[in-house]
Formats: sequence, structure tokens, C-alpha cells
Amino acid sequence: MLYEIRNEALHVTVSGKGAELWALEGADGTACLWDAEPSVWPWHAPVCFPWCGLLEEGWSHGGRPVPPGRHGLVRDLDHTLAEQAPDRLRFRLRYDGPAWPWPFTFETVHALEGSDLVTTCTAVNESSQPMPVQLGFHTGLRCPFTPGRRAEDYLVRFQRPEAPGGGDVLPLSPALFTGDTICLTGLASRWLQLEERDTGRALRLWVEGYPYVLLWSQPGLPGFLCIEPWSGYIGPGRDLTDRPGTLLLAPGQTFSRTQRLTVLL
Repeated sequence: MLYEIRNEALHVTVSGKGAELWALEGADGTACLWDAEPSVWPWHAPVCFPWCGLLEEGWSHGGRPVPPGRHGLVRDLDHTLAEQAPDRLRFRLRYDGPAWPWPFTFETVHALEGSDLVTTCTAVNESSQPMPVQLGFHTGLRCPFTPGRRAEDYLVRFQRPEAPGGGDVLPLSPALFTGDTICLTGLASRWLQLEERDTGRALRLWVEGYPYVLLWSQPGLPGFLCIEPWSGYIGPGRDLTDRPGTLLLAPGQTFSRTQRLTVLL
């Protein structure tokens, strides 16, 4: 089921499956999110939890096996709508197995603040054992977001502390993503934005506090660019605590991360 919120600047649609951001439009009706064919990519802006990236066969923690998969569990499960207001939606999920051996609750809040969409995800370990967790956002931005433009008309701008209005830029080109995801670590930038070169129109994602920020598209930049702030990353070994950025959540402990998306159209 789909749910909507709006204010004077933004119109947002959220799916009960995964509590996922499904559509985002600016005041002028500009569509900001990638709208892929379901057979190609059946998500728009999923949340990755309790792990980010690929988990192959053979992973465990403390001898407890965990299922293989990509980007966790919560994106594929139905979440219950717990609160709805004109500018706010809150969803809740309770997971108690059997695949993931740690029961947990997971709340997702989408709230409008002017031209910002603020998404906050909060997990609680409901098991009696420490639970390894990572959390990431996988937001697919439409590129180009102006009809008639090409991907080459856009760039990624990195904010620098000494240049609050913008700093380094990464020009987009069809050859940029001939390999896999680009993973950026140790960024000093508070935000990254997908920006139209000649107009300055932009979609800005605030990434401060995230140790890993990923850029992903497919060869040729076929209509989208993902900017993904992650708390953890893939890594060596076969124990979940070996994965970079993994936090071991004590029984009853809360883990929360926020993504702020600013629409500058």
C-alpha cells in the first residue's frame, strides 16, 4: 500500500513494503527519484538493514549462521503504518525470525521540513544476545531530472568545510560506472549533491557522520544515480563483526541513523 504526505515544497509517496520512499516531487512537479522497471530494480530508495551490501554464503556471528543476501532484510518486508500526519509518516516492523537469529524492532519516520525530507530509522535489539548491525540508505536519484537533458549535463558536487557553498566536483559521464560501485571513505563533506551544470538545480544528500558514501549507477548512466550513506561496508572474513563499521548492539540497545534529502529545484 502507498501513503502520501505533502507540504508547500514537496510531495512524497511511501510504500508500506520496506517503509520505502517511493516517489518524491518538487513544488513544480519535478520527479526526483528513479522510477525503474520492476524487472530491472524493484526498489526506489530502500533502507539497508541489518547489513549493507552483499552477504555471501557462509557468514555467521558467534557460531550463529546468517542468511545470504544483499542489503539486509527490512526492504523486503511489510511494515505497519503507526502514525500519519499531513507532513509525517511513521512505520514499525517487528522481526522475530527465522532467517535472522536476532529479533528486533525497526521504526522508520519520514518527515517534511520545508524543502527537506528527513528519514530516520531506529532499530532495537529485542534478543538476549548482542546483535551485529549496519544501516545504509540506497537513494536512487533521477538523472537527468529535467526532461531533454542528458546525464552528461550533471555533476556531483562535494561540500568542503572551507567552501560552504560547494567544493570539488565529479563530472558525470557514461563511462564513469563501467566497473562497480564507487566507495568514498573519510569524506570531510557535510553533503553531496547531484547538480545540473548550467542551472545549479540540485538534489542534496547530507552525509556527515557516515564513514562510507557510495555512488552507484549502471554503465551508460541509464536515468539514475544512487548516493548512498552507509554506516558499514562489506569486508573480509566470514564473521559479521569483521565487516567494516559493524556495531555490536547489546540486548535492548537502540541504534538510529538519519538521512536528510534537500530539494533545490
